[in-house]
Amino acid sequence: MITSMLMERMNRLRLNNRVRIQKITTGVQALAVCLLLAACSGGGDSDLYDENGIETGSVSSGNKVSNTGVPQLGAALPSPVDDDYAAARFLQRATFGPTLSDIAHLRQLGYTAWIAEQMQKPATFLLPVTREHNPPRWAEHVNSWLINSTTADDQLRQRVAFALSQFFVVSDQNGLGDQQAALANYYDILVANSFGNFRDLMEQVTLSPIMGDYLSMKGNQKPDTEKGIRPDENYARELLQLFSIGLVQLELDGTVVLDDNDVPVATYDQQVVEAFAHVFTGWHFKDVENWNYPKVKDWYAPMQAYQDKHDQGEKTLLNGAVLPAGQSAEKDLEDALDNIFNHPNVAPFFAQHMIRQLVTSNPSSAYIARVATAFNNDGSGIRGNIAAVVAATLLDDEALNGYRQNPQTFGKLREPLIRLTSLWRAFDARLINSKFTYGWLRNRFNQAPLQAPSVFNFFSPSFSQSGVIRDMNLVSPEFQIHDESSIIELTSAMLAHSIWQNTESVSDADLALIDITGLMLLDGQREALFELLGKLTLAKPPSAGLLTQANKLLDARKNASSETRTEEMLFLFISSPEAAVQR
Repeated sequence: MITSMLMERMNRLRLNNRVRIQKITTGVQALAVCLLLAACSGGGDSDLYDENGIETGSVSSGNKVSNTGVPQLGAALPSPVDDDYAAARFLQRATFGPTLSDIAHLRQLGYTAWIAEQMQKPATFLLPVTREHNPPRWAEHVNSWLINSTTADDQLRQRVAFALSQFFVVSDQNGLGDQQAALANYYDILVANSFGNFRDLMEQVTLSPIMGDYLSMKGNQKPDTEKGIRPDENYARELLQLFSIGLVQLELDGTVVLDDNDVPVATYDQQVVEAFAHVFTGWHFKDVENWNYPKVKDWYAPMQAYQDKHDQGEKTLLNGAVLPAGQSAEKDLEDALDNIFNHPNVAPFFAQHMIRQLVTSNPSSAYIARVATAFNNDGSGIRGNIAAVVAATLLDDEALNGYRQNPQTFGKLREPLIRLTSLWRAFDARLINSKFTYGWLRNRFNQAPLQAPSVFNFFSPSFSQSGVIRDMNLVSPEFQIHDESSIIELTSAMLAHSIWQNTESVSDADLALIDITGLMLLDGQREALFELLGKLTLAKPPSAGLLTQANKLLDARKNASSETRTEEMLFLFISSPEAAVQR
């Protein structure tokens, strides 16, 4: 039934000149995804950049790669990779999608050595790619991000940077849409610090003019009752609530601390927010000539302190820490960020975010505690080593074996962007840069890099899909951006990139040509074909139900060309509910 419907729809779509994308996924298919998940998971111009791709001149110091130090990955940590499926599962978490060469390389090195190798690779920055178009086109940072995420060699760094971009959120949806290069430069702060120190990253994010504009710290000034000026609380509030410690006190394992009345204990109150708001006064563009209406706008250099605009009064911060009166803007900011960084909540709050981004939506409290412990001490006495957090997240026994230990709750819904990049990476997409325009991603996928609808990201970490997932007291963050419309759009995109745009005859606008020759060589070898597709699109052997549909499709299309059969089989796999799940 499903196979015949699929064939009928694909034939009808082919008649439309293989150009227009039709909405073929039904609400029934959307429901199938929900049910399955409930069961299974809870280079630029040479004169602008040096040989490492780092821009010379007035650019944010965030473009300087920061490595706190590759953590000690000793023999006690798991290293051997059981089989190709295990390698593919790991690469789903640590990259933007597994490839056959990546699977082979990981199996050769083992988990530990692969991570160490990735952490030492040169960083691939976004700004040089974005500036290949001068001036950058609308949503050029999106196009550049897709290119880097799909083709960059430093895949682990790129994947971690994307996770960080959903923690330290900025968005072009808040009046920054014309700052393509500056947005790319902000993202490069995350790229550069993906294996650096959380404290350093927090400071660079704070002083980024993009962040300063997005959350209105830029131009924030001391109170003046005569002029009706009071310090803006926006950045202070979001830094505490979203970028560091959260709203309630946490144990090391992420459980909420309760008072004697079983009420969650708050991490801060309004007075603390106001104190931090006063800390973050006196900062603006570097060398700004007019505080209120600047004509000189340096979007790349860190913001600069202007002492006459800074409130030098006494300030009481987290846990009663007091900043004495008379300090400079720089000293107040340094002390305030130290105050936040050393709060005990940072470790479990950040650990839980990284686990949910990379591995599973519903980690055990013990898993969170182990990763948080790595944040507090990387093994050499360093606090906040993001490299150690990443290694602990990916190498934990629960990460590697959770799909067997807790098959009903382990895993997550794959983000739409990662499903797209995974297809391109698996089949060696050739990106047509000259007319590569993917500014439409957010409208169709409900997700695009640096285009979140608000500072709260695309989805809430506490979102729980109604039905089985909510009944089991689980969370499913990515489900918040998944509805029938977005699943239809994503499936249509999968159709376009597996069938219609897999030919040179199609217009090269919005084009990424994939290479299916390896699959075509297996035409007529069903078992080998299904195994290869399982590795590259599912990271597991296909289920009995999917194999039944695949065999029916091949039987029905026995008179079609080898290319057509292969394309349709690829589409069947990548649009299946099983491909929507990361285990």
